[in-house]
Amino acid sequence: MTASQRERRAALTDAVIEMLHEMEPDRIQMREVSERSRVALGTLYRYFPTKPHLLAASMVAWNDRLSRTLEAERRRAEESGVVDDRSVRDRVQALYRRQLRAFQRGPNFARLDLELTASSDPYVRESLQCRAQANHSATLALMDGVPDDVARVALLAIDGTMLAALAHWTAGRVSYAQAVRNVEDVVGLVLADHA
Repeated sequence: MTASQRERRAALTDAVIEMLHEMEPDRIQMREVSERSRVALGTLYRYFPTKPHLLAASMVAWNDRLSRTLEAERRRAEESGVVDDRSVRDRVQALYRRQLRAFQRGPNFARLDLELTASSDPYVRESLQCRAQANHSATLALMDGVPDDVARVALLAIDGTMLAALAHWTAGRVSYAQAVRNVEDVVGLVLADHA
């Protein structure tokens, strides 16, 4: 992609991110995304032939914002010589707490995440896999010293709990505080030996 193509693509995903702060994913219309982003509708369809493709790319772009923030914080701490003396369990709990706070500020992103997770579209699955890899890398970076087999099982348990917590919270079956507690409890359980 050229620089201008990347800019147009980013303008489209940024418009969707902005819209998700205002409305549920099913209310987003391609024409309105085109108007908000100032990218021609035909160009939008060249980048994203379907709405699920656009929504998946937007979810990845939203997630990338947190990833960039975390990486910048890590670099600053490293450059300043700050050592994070929290336990592995506490660091992982803090990361998932931050992710949950982002969903709390934008519950439509949680709804979209659940919707996309259920998709059988290959582009959507691939996009979510890239997002999961970025999230897993951030989590594994906090699991320094945890054996690989334990870290793998911990990720499976935490991710499953996170997905269930989002589903139950967005459906009104549990409060936000309970969703957070569920995730923290599972992190505490699977990383109890690294507290």
